[in-house]
Amino acid sequence: MKLPDVVLFDLDGTLIDSVPDLTTALNRMLEQLDMNPVRQSDVHNWVGDGSRVLVHRAMTGRIDGRVDEKTASKAYVIFQDHYADCCLVDTRIFDHAEELIKTLRERGTKTAIVTNKPERHAVRLMKAWSDRLPMDVVLGEVEGRPRKPDPAMLLEASRRCGAATTWMVGDSEVDGQAARAMGAEFIGVRLGYNHGRDIAEMVPTPDHVFDELGSFLSWINSF
Repeated sequence: MKLPDVVLFDLDGTLIDSVPDLTTALNRMLEQLDMNPVRQSDVHNWVGDGSRVLVHRAMTGRIDGRVDEKTASKAYVIFQDHYADCCLVDTRIFDHAEELIKTLRERGTKTAIVTNKPERHAVRLMKAWSDRLPMDVVLGEVEGRPRKPDPAMLLEASRRCGAATTWMVGDSEVDGQAARAMGAEFIGVRLGYNHGRDIAEMVPTPDHVFDELGSFLSWINSF
């Protein structure tokens, strides 16, 4: 087994636990809109499909919930402002993430972030943690760029890194679908969200599944 030229990482639920701060921002938004608060356990199951979808879910209290686009657009702006204020308060880096990134880079593999989180927030987080989670490229949701499971973000990150071989590491089905569409190997981790489903049961099946990043690191160190 040989390491690829680049390993692409999802962010929320893969390298970091952002649910506490996302919940805070959502509840500040809901309070401003005179709506009922949401529980952190619900937000845990709602994350993964981008902030706009998350806002719909929080406003309806359902994973398949939708509100009209005018209302959602107003709420989305409010949510983004609140999240900008609190995104670094209670978010934590998962155990072994720093050692994993360090090991990959020491062995000549580039690392990059490809996330459905708005890019401005992803860039801010990674700048704050640049000494702990160094990345060659950070890509997120911006207008005109398709979100995962579309492979466009993965292809762009791989191209920017000059990579001929790529792995994708993520916690959700959209990560795996994007990897498959690109033709990249997919490593699933059970740390994250995936709407409460086991990543090992996704279709198509991940190439490898690890319960946590330490196990993934041990596997890498075995070859």
